[in-house]
Amino acid sequence: MNRISQHQLDLITPQIEPVLAHLASASRCIEPVLLSNLAEGSDRHLARLGLQVGYTLHAVLPRPRDDYARGFSSAASRREYRALLDDAARITELRGPLRVAGRTYLRAGHALLDRADLLLALWDGAPSRGTGGTADVVDEAVRRRIPVLHLSTRPRQRPRLLWPRAGGTLEQRCDRRRLDAVLAHVRDTRR
Repeated sequence: MNRISQHQLDLITPQIEPVLAHLASASRCIEPVLLSNLAEGSDRHLARLGLQVGYTLHAVLPRPRDDYARGFSSAASRREYRALLDDAARITELRGPLRVAGRTYLRAGHALLDRADLLLALWDGAPSRGTGGTADVVDEAVRRRIPVLHLSTRPRQRPRLLWPRAGGTLEQRCDRRRLDAVLAHVRDTRR
């Protein structure tokens, strides 16, 4: 169950849209890619916003698409999920044992990080309520030294940057200059 209501997501959208647009233009990618597990709530919200500003969507699903859809809360949620899958340029469906749901979600978060240069975490900052939640993925990104842009669920709260560097993780308020420095670092490490 997603803890972030649609009302909260709607309130913070004006803060998120310019960040996504800036990332797309400043990354100097021909086609910026947004990776998402397409979970209910913030994952889908970011996916929709990313598509609107020109990102290509790559869905990284924790289970085969139809099995994953069965776990959603309503028929409307399943329709929204399928519509996003239709818009995805690429879909990766993870296979394997499905005995422990949390482990499946954690594995999907790791698979997403395997392909990521930067993690956008639209997150309330609270610990995960089970294995594989946003906090777990953020912790893993920091462990892997992947920069994390924490977009708060609180209106008018500025994004924070968690930048794993030699000597520890730097946490700071994020402005365009700092974000551009992170993107330059990402470009340099890809070469």
